Amino acid sequence: MIKFFRLIRQQLLTQNKFSKYFLYAIGEIILVVIGILIALSINNWNEERKTTNTEIEYLIRLRSDLANDTAYYHRRVKSADKIIEDHKKAIILSYNEITSAQDFYERFHNIAWSSEFLTIRDNTYAEMHNAGQINIIKNEKIKTELLEFYRQVDVVAKHFEEFNNTSIGFLSDFLIQSKALKHFWSYGQEGSSWTTKMLDESDDWQWINDPKSELFKSFQFTLGFYKNKHILNSTVRLLQKNPPFY
Repeated sequence: MIKFFRLIRQQLLTQNKFSKYFLYAIGEIILVVIGILIALSINNWNEERKTTNTEIEYLIRLRSDLANDTAYYHRRVKSADKIIEDHKKAIILSYNEITSAQDFYERFHNIAWSSEFLTIRDNTYAEMHNAGQINIIKNEKIKTELLEFYRQVDVVAKHFEEFNNTSIGFLSDFLIQSKALKHFWSYGQEGSSWTTKMLDESDDWQWINDPKSELFKSFQFTLGFYKNKHILNSTVRLLQKNPPFY
């Protein structure tokens, strides 16, 4: 093709047709420019298509993460509601007379003292944030809600961490006051060494009938603190009800 155009130019020059040669040269330049513009347009289209495909891929992954998190929040809220009720009942029952270690166990063995941190699937969001790809989302509403959602997640997660660290300290202080109680909450589990006989022999359950005792007061305080902890767990309702676009 290049040889063909060169041949035409040579013929025009040998025939002294400078005006035609000049017009032809301009036309050839225009064709080259048009070719470059077409190539750039195709390249830009390809890049835009790649960007759009990447955006769609991120949105699909975000949707999957949020779907899993929504199910997780539902389980956490359901569990927290039950634990709150169990602790309320335990506080009330602690004021009723208990006559044996077995009675003590049956009333309080199902109290949950566990401390769980907020665990979510934010791998996709973290990847986008670290790669500076948040702005790849063209829909401003989705992007704004996504940023706000994960900001709330971060705030709630920090509250959980602070509350859990404090609650672990309270529980340790409470259990350290009784050798038998250290194993009480694991009774019935595999490898547990606790028996109601341990409470009977040590009389470690007698304090429950004395509201003025330090151990009773500590028990009440710890129960109340853990009840409040699981009320905090219920704050995930906010996250459950307000996912960005799931």
